[in-house]
Amino acid sequence: MIQTGDRFSRGRVLRVENNQGKGVMRRLSVLLWVVLVTTMLPTLLQSQGTFKGYMVSEYYNVPKHHDDSIEGRHGFWFRRIYITYDNKLADNLKMRLRFELNSPGEYLESQLLIPYVKDAWLNYNLGGVGHELIAGIQPSPTFSNIMDIWGYRALEKPPSDLYRFASTRDLGVALKGNLNSEKTISYHVMYGNGSANKAEVNRGKIIYTQLGFRPAKGLYIELYADYETGNEDKRNYMLQGFASYAKDWGRIGIQYAGLYLKSDGSKETLELFSIFSVLKVSEKVECILRYDKMFDANPEAGSIAYLRFSPDAPSNLMIGALSWQAAKNVWIIPNIKYVFYSMPDEGDKPGDDLYLNMTLWFKF
Repeated sequence: MIQTGDRFSRGRVLRVENNQGKGVMRRLSVLLWVVLVTTMLPTLLQSQGTFKGYMVSEYYNVPKHHDDSIEGRHGFWFRRIYITYDNKLADNLKMRLRFELNSPGEYLESQLLIPYVKDAWLNYNLGGVGHELIAGIQPSPTFSNIMDIWGYRALEKPPSDLYRFASTRDLGVALKGNLNSEKTISYHVMYGNGSANKAEVNRGKIIYTQLGFRPAKGLYIELYADYETGNEDKRNYMLQGFASYAKDWGRIGIQYAGLYLKSDGSKETLELFSIFSVLKVSEKVECILRYDKMFDANPEAGSIAYLRFSPDAPSNLMIGALSWQAAKNVWIIPNIKYVFYSMPDEGDKPGDDLYLNMTLWFKF
């Protein structure tokens, strides 16, 4: 078994418990953020670009949890704040600079909102049927379409992101576009660090490949694979399949993903299955249902933000929500998240988890 502390973590640097050092870094991050915003914001607002963003705040309540120290906790936090600046630099050249702040999702430690650069890229349109060359910190091909089709990142991350199979961002170079004039076959390939938004600290790199097919109106099928090398004898690869169907009544989606890791002669496999539906109840109300099943115990489950899974057994997550569009760019989303566990190979099955949340999502 690959130990969590030793494994190659696919762009998610595992945390080292050093509270003093972490506190200093947080204070420096906040100070740099304030300086950056106060110096850059006036210039950005006066430029030819656009300034936009959104916020996701939430009241959470955990009436039941396998971890007694988390059970009964409740309160308010910001799950995410986006501040985005877009600018068209030329007819075929555009850029984006995006900052993100969020509460770390810790139930046992009080922390400040942590700011960081989410996106920083240049996009050069090569012409033709929409070929684009992108360089910088950018969305990885793993989620570029699935995130949009799911549509409720404010409620929860897509499965491969939630369970830490891959990161939504990476620093590198990508090429994307369509393979035919009808735009029914698309591609997205990328060569990146494999370190997400963070600086590169190893010899390894990752290659992402994605193919999308639209054989009929409303139907989308995606095939995805990546391969990552690390230091010494570490190798990772991921396979993913996704299909969705959308009509006036809403949309449904189904996904399978497998992450396969090799390190120092040891091998580990993590596989998941997910299905969701978003059904239109009325013009402004949607019903959201989702089920995720992990087939293996996830060694990083205990560090997943906002949902503290047990790392000792395979998890099953059920999400039920109603989304009410209260105004043009405002959604109120009461939701329930329920986690139960399958029997582990060793030890006892953890108790169930229940989260009762009220989520507010608004754009500006």
